[in-house]
Amino acid sequence: SSSSSSNHFLAVANHRSAAVNCNVFSVIYQWAGTAFTPLQSIATHSGWDWEYFSIEGSHYLAVANLFDCTNNDINSVIYQWNGCHF
Repeated sequence: SSSSSSNHFLAVANHRSAAVNCNVFSVIYQWAGTAFTPLQSIATHSGWDWEYFSIEGSHYLAVANLFDCTNNDINSVIYQWNGCHF
């Protein structure tokens, strides 16, 4: 989970949707006061982990992609919070 100012987020890395489907959406949830609600879905490739970090007041989430169903030479991605979504 991560926090940006007064916002709180939970990022879930989805690895597979079935035995053969590695290209799935991972979901970022935002705290709505009593529960986490979906904020956005991001296409991932066997998503393995999310990490939150901040630099000089800017907030980021990095997703570790593992495998795209054909090889494991695949890029991971860093997303920046823009005030509405990553």
